[in-house]
Amino acid sequence: MTEEVSTYAIEQRSCYVKIRYRVRIADGPVLKGGADPEVMDFVTGYGQVVPGLEKRLVGHAAGDKLAFTVPPDEAFGPRHPQLVIEKNKEDFHFPQGMQPMVGMELPIILGSEGPDTVMIREIKEKTIVVDANHPLSGASLQYELEIVEARPANADDVCAEWEEKGDGTSCSAEGACSSGLCQVVLGNNEQSEN
Repeated sequence: MTEEVSTYAIEQRSCYVKIRYRVRIADGPVLKGGADPEVMDFVTGYGQVVPGLEKRLVGHAAGDKLAFTVPPDEAFGPRHPQLVIEKNKEDFHFPQGMQPMVGMELPIILGSEGPDTVMIREIKEKTIVVDANHPLSGASLQYELEIVEARPANADDVCAEWEEKGDGTSCSAEGACSSGLCQVVLGNNEQSEN
C-alpha cells in the first residue's frame, strides 16, 4: 500500500496534493516560504491554486522536486490599464471617521459577480485613483517545491461548497462570502443622512 501511494501520479481533477514550496516574483522578492518553505495542500480541479502551478504538477508524484516559472497568463493574468480608474472623491462614501490611504483595499460589488476588491493607488486633490487589477497581475511566478503527498482525494478533502458550485469557489449559493472589510459605497449615495 505504501508503494502505491508514493508512486501515485497527480491527475487534473480530484487529487489531493500537499507541497512544500517557495514562490517569488520572477527575479524579485519572495512571496511565500522565505526562510523556510511553506506547506500547502489542495485538491486539483477546483481552482484553489494558480492554474500554471496545478498544470505543472500533473503527472508528478510524491517525492518529486520541481523548479519552474509560471507566466502571468497562467497565474494572476496580465495587467489591464483600463482597470486603473480615477474617480471624484465625492463618488466615494467612506464610513464616518474613515480616511482613504494609498494601499487601502476597498470592497466593491460588480453586478451579480459578487464582491471584489480594488486598491487605492493615488489620492489627488479632487480624485482618487483605484486599481482593480490583482496585485500580482502581470507577474511571472518562480516556484521551487517538493511534492510531499499525492493521492486520490476523498470526501474529507473536498468542501461541500466546491461540490455544490463545481467551479472552485468557496461561496455559498447565496453569495455568503465574507471579506471582513468595511463597506465603502462608490457612486450615488441614495441613503438619507440623519
